Amino acid sequence: MVDEAAVHQVSPLLAPMSKEEARRCFFDFMTKVTQYEELVDAGKMFLVKFHQELEHFRRPMIPMESGAVSQLVKSNYTDRLKSYLEAGCHLQHQSIWNINQLQSCEEKLEDHINKAKVLIEELECLAEDVYSTTLTASLSILEASDCSNGDNNLPADCSEDEGQSVDPLDSAVSYSSVMILVQNMLKLDYSMQEKIVKALCLKTPSSELDGYCLMWDLRPYIDDNVMQLAWKFIS
Repeated sequence: MVDEAAVHQVSPLLAPMSKEEARRCFFDFMTKVTQYEELVDAGKMFLVKFHQELEHFRRPMIPMESGAVSQLVKSNYTDRLKSYLEAGCHLQHQSIWNINQLQSCEEKLEDHINKAKVLIEELECLAEDVYSTTLTASLSILEASDCSNGDNNLPADCSEDEGQSVDPLDSAVSYSSVMILVQNMLKLDYSMQEKIVKALCLKTPSSELDGYCLMWDLRPYIDDNVMQLAWKFIS
């Protein structure tokens, strides 16, 4: 004989992440976002420094075809100036300094990319954890709702549990949505920076370096409105 009580039994709702838990996860998420932003600012300085040192290293020779410049050189043709011109308008110690600075900038940019990658992965894990928990809780509530529609004799305590779950679930969904949006933007931003760093070399044209610096500064994948919304969530 079938036990009617067993037939009408509804599995307990999976408790959604509480509002405080969701807020705490979101706070941890935005803390890492801040760390990433600090890395981006530091990376920008290293990129600009690389640009400056490279331009200084490959600066053009003195334009002797210019009448005024030619006259100045002839009237001040010292041994020091002669050696400078014969060396292709480069001072050995200055060139060595430039090369060392370029190598240092490259190393710091590579370190920036490595650290940024770790943060992006951590942000992705946090966003996925909140999303997964929220999705599971949502499906649990929908399942209970379906049971309620199919059984008018659903116990009152189950209906109460469902009602109590809605508010914290709404909060978790809001946090999760913003986290996913921010994480996706930062991931694209990181990917752009990674490509820029990999493209840097002594032969990189000046026009490309100008473009790299501009794109790093503009950060086209970042929507300021979304970022402002994210910060409002913890204000």
